[in-house]
Amino acid sequence: MLATYLEIIILYCLNQINGERTIYSIYHLLKGKKSSQTIQDAHLFQLYPFFQVFPSISRNDMEEIIGKFEREGWINKKNDQYFFLTEKGIDILNEELRRKPVPDYLNGWKYQNVAQLFWERLSLFVQVCSNLINRNPDFVPVHKRKETLFWLKKFLAMQKKERFVLAKQLYNELTTCFEANHQIDPAIIVVRFTGFNKIGLTENQAAEKLGMEQTYYHVSFLNIFHYMIETITKSPARFPLLHSIIPEADKFVPLTNSAKRTYELINSGMPMERIAKVRNLKMSTIEDHIVEIALNMKEFDISPFVDRSIQANILEAAEKASSKQLKHIRAQAGNASYFEIRLVLAKYGGQQWN
Repeated sequence: MLATYLEIIILYCLNQINGERTIYSIYHLLKGKKSSQTIQDAHLFQLYPFFQVFPSISRNDMEEIIGKFEREGWINKKNDQYFFLTEKGIDILNEELRRKPVPDYLNGWKYQNVAQLFWERLSLFVQVCSNLINRNPDFVPVHKRKETLFWLKKFLAMQKKERFVLAKQLYNELTTCFEANHQIDPAIIVVRFTGFNKIGLTENQAAEKLGMEQTYYHVSFLNIFHYMIETITKSPARFPLLHSIIPEADKFVPLTNSAKRTYELINSGMPMERIAKVRNLKMSTIEDHIVEIALNMKEFDISPFVDRSIQANILEAAEKASSKQLKHIRAQAGNASYFEIRLVLAKYGGQQWN
């Protein structure tokens, strides 16, 4: 039996990569390392829901869990740092996922830039509304970050509604959002809210109160916020107040700042070689940026970088290859470069052959 949901996730990730990446690829994924390799692995092995879901995980935590899996006979070592699940491990994983499946709305890659800020804004707004309608101006803000406090001050100044009307609208929109999906348990979030004469629970306290293992509560909490962001952004007219709390939509395209700059130059018509020179970066770094852009922007056209006939060869080779390792695909892809293979897999990998 797996003790924590974190262990279930790690065993699930090990099963997905099936000995083709090291255990530290999972560690970097859960921690949220924005390297080109981690970004591509998240998409290639369909692990993007877990990106940066456990940013505080340590290498020691990871190694201890892997050690436990080995001792229990759930995994075997392929070679140093590479593991695959045994039949016993697969049975354990399937049993655990039947009881606690991967949450439907968890999407760390898409929402990790906005979820924490959304929580800060929402929970602070709830606290302010609760105290305003109870005529209590003297309270300690639940969040102290200057940016969040400044945002709320500006946000409230823009609202032209009386405080009771504003609080009622917030309540109605939250209720509508939660009631739209009966699989969502709003208590997971509500117990964390601070209000008039009420102090919200910490993550550990909430997990204990709800009788949930701590890492399972943590993932369930993130899942609800990812659900809320998705639901609200799809129907902004239905949730005007909540929609105005969600950070800027451009943060939903989680490009690194450097990749964003490369994307801007590509759109200006500048060739790769010139971009590398202007930005004083290695060509390999620009290639990493282009792969990152293809992974995150569905409309991005890769044909200027990879001829369409070569794209077809790469996809055919990927379907035939016994492994998702690039060297195995390249062996069957003719003269395609590693960059071309990475770019085609970034663009089409998950939907075509994963």
